[in-house]
Amino acid sequence: MSEKEVLYTQQGAVATITLNRPKRGNALSGPMAAQFAEAIQRASDDATVRVLILTGNGKYFCTGMDLTSQSNNDADSPTASDAVTATQSMFTNLSRCPKPTIARVNGPALGGGVGLVFACNFRIVHPAAYFSMPEVHRGLIPALISEVIVPQLGSFRAKQYMLSGERVSAAEGYRVGFVTAVADPQDEASLDKKVQEYVALLLQSGPGAMRDVKNLVDAVDARGGNKEAVSAYVREAFGKMISSEEAAHGIGAFASREKPNWDEFGLGGVKAKL
Repeated sequence: MSEKEVLYTQQGAVATITLNRPKRGNALSGPMAAQFAEAIQRASDDATVRVLILTGNGKYFCTGMDLTSQSNNDADSPTASDAVTATQSMFTNLSRCPKPTIARVNGPALGGGVGLVFACNFRIVHPAAYFSMPEVHRGLIPALISEVIVPQLGSFRAKQYMLSGERVSAAEGYRVGFVTAVADPQDEASLDKKVQEYVALLLQSGPGAMRDVKNLVDAVDARGGNKEAVSAYVREAFGKMISSEEAAHGIGAFASREKPNWDEFGLGGVKAKL
């Protein structure tokens, strides 16, 4: 039996998805896309998972699409079409995951790997890692990942990076604003320490509230040109939030100067029935 190309582990309330094709730079294959979809669904459905980490096994985070397998397929064939759909779903499903997501960028991210990073809410990066979208050097375009990258980078910088294929260092990514934090080059354990700092912050928050924050930002961003639609959505979101069991629990804990126990709650903001 072949080795799984995507690994799923869970420790407490934290699930980790690991891209597991180190000899191929964790290049995205058809089986990997299918296994990734299963892992995302598993994390999304599991009420005990409150934070999701994505990382790579080996030297690279992810080197993008496996072009060797793609070159053997007719782009119009059903098999190739299914592979494209599955790969695109990796980015969209990750970006729409109801749990907060952290990209633990252990090494270089190229092409589709950049798309996976941008699909995550937090990006903690090894100081030696870099980002590149070199598709144009091979006569290709970064079409599938553009959906998650362009809205965040903006058209000017997206065109710059996509046209040049240049390498963007971890430090430059932080300066530009698409990297959350860069690990300390003097401390080998710094990458995991930084990841755990954000995990600790996220575990202080209500799971339903975190899901609703993600939905709120996406909805306001999508309705940005329609102020009335934004106002209506915000009022509705506030009403649902303030009347939830989760909000009552959090406010009550604050009033009594206690830490809320979010382990009791699922994504619906309602206490789990034992």
